[in-house]
Amino acid sequence: MSSHTRPVLRRPVVLAACLSIALGTVGYLAFDPGSASATVAEQAVPASAARTGAGGANTAEVVKAANAFLATLSDEQKDAVLYDFDDEAKKTGWSNFPTPVVERNGLKLGDLTDAQDAAAMKVMEAALSKQGYEELVEIRKADDYLASLSDSGDSASASPTATRTPPSGAPTDGATGGPGGPGGGGGGANFGSEWYYLSFFGQPSKTGEFTVQYGGHHAAYNITYAGKNVTMSPTLTAVEPEEFILDDKAYAPLADKRAATIGAVQSLTADELAAAEIDGSFDDLYLGPGNDGPFPTQPEGVLVSSLTKKQQAKVTAMLRTWVDDLDEKAAARLLAKYVAEYDETYIGWSGGTTIDNDQTYVRLDGPSAWIEFSNQPGASTDEIHQHTIFRDETSDYGWE
Repeated sequence: MSSHTRPVLRRPVVLAACLSIALGTVGYLAFDPGSASATVAEQAVPASAARTGAGGANTAEVVKAANAFLATLSDEQKDAVLYDFDDEAKKTGWSNFPTPVVERNGLKLGDLTDAQDAAAMKVMEAALSKQGYEELVEIRKADDYLASLSDSGDSASASPTATRTPPSGAPTDGATGGPGGPGGGGGGANFGSEWYYLSFFGQPSKTGEFTVQYGGHHAAYNITYAGKNVTMSPTLTAVEPEEFILDDKAYAPLADKRAATIGAVQSLTADELAAAEIDGSFDDLYLGPGNDGPFPTQPEGVLVSSLTKKQQAKVTAMLRTWVDDLDEKAAARLLAKYVAEYDETYIGWSGGTTIDNDQTYVRLDGPSAWIEFSNQPGASTDEIHQHTIFRDETSDYGWE
């Protein structure tokens, strides 16, 4: 077991079927993907970086795409898609559950015209990198695959994700999608790419603060902009099954995240693995939908800076598969920030360290970056079912 034991405030296991920098300056790191080394460039991050991000956001592009989408909407639709920036619905209107188990904010893409739907996806294409956008498209395809199983009667469960046991102390007002949540936790789960929603918290602006919230089953993006700064915290990506064929085409969403996460944890020596084991077991995400914190005050695992350069490079490769979902320039700056914090960042595991173990759970916990990768038994198929989440502890839902 790790010597970094959780205090008593540690949350118990979530049983689910589906669910600062405190520095004046820091150098940006220039990475060679094929090398474990990194060199420090001469660009400094301002002291406010811990509160406002690392810069590099393509805000103007996202605002242009958002305004183009808004221009396609009626006044009634605009009212439905625009929220005040600090509306609490931002924190409760995303989930790993399908609708109507947890209702989403904004407009359902399946209710839009083809032109409106295309404009909505252009917003996400602008906000995400090529890699990140392709992953989103594939996650939606996975929902279409699950819908096809339901239509054919091949699904393992008629209502595969309609119930779960919420964690002790978790909200019971529907934020987690438990029995008291929207839809009553009953049946009628809706799969398919048309069951995704888009909303904006705050008016899209090149200088003001606003959040693009996009999501449905197995994907939820909360991407907040403030001038040239951006955070994608929290972002949930998930899939079931890991691989599938739809319309004669093979898909494997999250393949890069799977490979890099298992590669990082399996790079540890036997002694390091023993030290990295997190106390307890995890059937789902520790800080997933409806569970926004607090973040643990004492991390578990092994300190990344204590690892060899080769092992650290594997941890960086793991981090990259989440951070690089964001637009490229901002992603590079954020990755440099997170890597600069390896002397306070821990990697840990619980349950297993192999991709085919339905108990495998891996966590990266730094002063900023937080990643969870959680395997669990299939809910709608007999295959492995994965949930992942990325958060930035300094900028969850924006900057406080």
